[in-house]
Amino acid sequence: DYMDKGEAAIDYLIINTTKFPLNNPKVRKAFNLSIDKDAYANWRRIVKPLNGFMPEGMFPGYPQPKPEPFNPAEARRLLGEAGYPVSQNADGSWSCPKFPSDQVEFVFNTQAQNRSFAEWMQAQWKQNLGITVGLRNMEWKTFLDAKAKLDFKGFMRGAWGADYMDPFTFLSLFYTGADSGTGWQDPKYVAMLDEANRTLDHQKRYDLLAKAEAYMIEQQPIIPLDTPSVNWLKKPYVKGMYPNPGSLYPWKYVYIERDQAKWDYSTPSLTAE
Repeated sequence: DYMDKGEAAIDYLIINTTKFPLNNPKVRKAFNLSIDKDAYANWRRIVKPLNGFMPEGMFPGYPQPKPEPFNPAEARRLLGEAGYPVSQNADGSWSCPKFPSDQVEFVFNTQAQNRSFAEWMQAQWKQNLGITVGLRNMEWKTFLDAKAKLDFKGFMRGAWGADYMDPFTFLSLFYTGADSGTGWQDPKYVAMLDEANRTLDHQKRYDLLAKAEAYMIEQQPIIPLDTPSVNWLKKPYVKGMYPNPGSLYPWKYVYIERDQAKWDYSTPSLTAE
């Protein structure tokens, strides 16, 4: 009776790319590669791990980029290239004494579960990079204001749900530096999106949008984390109830199916019926 499917929504970390030391893409990528997203999803229990910026399985035919997964060794190598060598201690832990930890913090809005989330990320970076990132909580309105004005140093939690069923609803967040809270704006990325949206062929447009997504991920203005998932219990004979972008169900079309041959024994497809 348990149904589980991804939503057209994502959770990620916003990075202020305008401030040292996270203005260096290698440093941003190192922080990304040092997060075990499978372990994170298991800890959260109701999400699916995500390495790209597009929720998986939402847009049939979209060639999902496959960024590099969890790789703490590569993360430490990148930090070394950026000028912050990571060394192993006698007890097997890691340390990165040259990294300016006082210039990086994790900002979250005041809520108990958000603190637990921030502490989980803090532990990952300490364990895999030897870097302790400070935590700072803000009241919600102050949090939003700090994001809009880039008045923070380091990381913030971000999330987005599809306004409409097209990849551009996610990729357009970086069309200007102001919308994403990252300060990252790249004319090449904007040109790639514009080229895609001038393309009338549906599949070719998807291919071009995926190239733009891959380019943005390589620049690492954000750290993708997960896709929230639909989690509900549904009897097999309840029909007309499918996973959808915001878990909004058209109850008018939900019905009881008397023919047992038509019952659902797995999560119905998003594109079914």
